[in-house]
Amino acid sequence: MMSEAASVGGTAGVAVEAARRVFGAGAAAGEPRKLAGGAMHDSWALGVTGAGGGREVVVRVSPAGRADHEKTRREFEVLRVAFARGVRCPEPIAVGACEGGEDYLVMALVAGDTNPRRLVTSPEFATARVRMIAQLAEDLARIHAIAPGDVAAAPNMRGPEGDADPLVYMRRATEEMYRAFLLDPHPALEWAFRWIDREIAAIARSVYRPCVVHGDFRIGNMLYDTEGLTSVLDWEGTHVGEPEEDVSWLCTRVWRFGANALEAGGIASREAWLQAYERASGRALDRRRVAVWEVLQNIRWCQITMMQARAHLDGQTESHELAAIGRRTAETELEVLRLCGVAERVPGAG
Repeated sequence: MMSEAASVGGTAGVAVEAARRVFGAGAAAGEPRKLAGGAMHDSWALGVTGAGGGREVVVRVSPAGRADHEKTRREFEVLRVAFARGVRCPEPIAVGACEGGEDYLVMALVAGDTNPRRLVTSPEFATARVRMIAQLAEDLARIHAIAPGDVAAAPNMRGPEGDADPLVYMRRATEEMYRAFLLDPHPALEWAFRWIDREIAAIARSVYRPCVVHGDFRIGNMLYDTEGLTSVLDWEGTHVGEPEEDVSWLCTRVWRFGANALEAGGIASREAWLQAYERASGRALDRRRVAVWEVLQNIRWCQITMMQARAHLDGQTESHELAAIGRRTAETELEVLRLCGVAERVPGAG
């Protein structure tokens, strides 16, 4: 049984049994190799050989207690549509839930590296950095061409209802999460929420209908090699929204990994990224609306730092790493104030 495998081999055992379930009881699975990344899930690469031949796969396992079967099913269904439309993403093979409470997502293995600091700093990847902006724009345009109705099999896609403004929807959701995890007063963020409200009242709504968005489109979630982008990863946050959400998330300061002068993921300027997306998608972006989204996205990162810190302070997960992430709230508050035009940029800070 799946739960027995989990008890013997942990999530590695679940990965092996999931592969056998998908490829047949007679399939031979190689030794699982743990892949880097993922606080909520474990990802294992392994070779599987069956009657139809062999292939390399990745089995992502969510342990019991952290599994969300509905979210995993939704991710699988969106991936299936994206892959069919030519997005550089892993081919989704199967999704399932285990008797022991775990769930799994089986995908084809894609070659590449995810290390963000190597990408933004290493001379080895200079060509990749140049090529990736156009490649990222192409894939993001393909994603945003997916209408919610195109993935009708995906359960409970979150997002604005009816004619609600996606920006207003996310602004409210962000403040709800911010207040849920608030540890200390943050006057700068309270002021920034009001700044966003004033801007929303003054700018035009998007002329485009809501679409499927990736939800975590950033450096660190991209596989690359020396020639550029090989795959867009981590689709678990996919939902209904508007293109500016994904476009601006790539520009959030934390995802520049120290290359702060290049606002788009540490590999290109903000304007170069916006123009690349416009060319790929055929959609014009309202720069002022994108700017409001970028402020909101930095507040979202602040909220995430608070959530990580609270997990440590409440004893849910004792981790110096989570505690350290919690201390990054202040630097992001400063970025929010810079973006709003009320704080000067520090020389050399980007």
